[in-house]
Amino acid sequence: MGIPFQDSAIPNNSNPEDFSINFVGKELFYSDQTIHGVQTEFGVVTRRIETIDMLPAPSRLDVGAGKVVVVDQMMLDDLLNRPQAYMEIAGSGSLVFAFRKEEAARLAFEKWNRSKFGDIGYLPMNVAPDVWQSILRLLLHEELYLPCFLADCVAHAPTLSNSVPVSTPRPSDLHPTYSKLTRREKQVLKLVSKGQSNKIIASNLGITEHTVKLHMHNVAGKIGVSNRTAAAQFFFEVAPDEARELPID
Repeated sequence: MGIPFQDSAIPNNSNPEDFSINFVGKELFYSDQTIHGVQTEFGVVTRRIETIDMLPAPSRLDVGAGKVVVVDQMMLDDLLNRPQAYMEIAGSGSLVFAFRKEEAARLAFEKWNRSKFGDIGYLPMNVAPDVWQSILRLLLHEELYLPCFLADCVAHAPTLSNSVPVSTPRPSDLHPTYSKLTRREKQVLKLVSKGQSNKIIASNLGITEHTVKLHMHNVAGKIGVSNRTAAAQFFFEVAPDEARELPID
């Protein structure tokens, strides 16, 4: 049996040396065993550094490189005080907040200026190993994971009079449950509603079947259904305009 995830973590026609996972924090939180295990499982360069200042600034050669910068919750103050520095280090890759307590993740989510610096991903450190690896796998594909308890914050966030203007939402986005889904989860749900198999969906979106299954697992949990038929019915009810856009094979 080959190394799990190694073949599917890195997109096709990409050089593994162009990819790296960088854990920012103390050895107490990212042990040598964890670092070695990630590098073995994913087949990418994996390192642990105590501060982002130990990472070189990205250059033009880094454009398109799959760099993942994972920041431990103990670095939250530094992350919020120097957001621009962290975004510059992540470059075109993913910036991720690793947390062990939901309170820390909520604080990071509330304080991070998404309108100015863009979205960051979240990596729970107290979940099952296979779930943890799957989330890392998403991050290597630049798919930012947002836990359900933070998605609820988005759905119920009040509208502020001095907030940055946004475009008029589509009717489907007004549905609070549908709004919890990420962009990729909506894409997967849309294709599931078309009757496509996981294999075809994976091919259409350029991801793996395992990733499709993870997305559908998240979708089912967020919208409260137990099977694909119920998920498709939900989609047709809350997003009829998008459903009509589905091409007929």
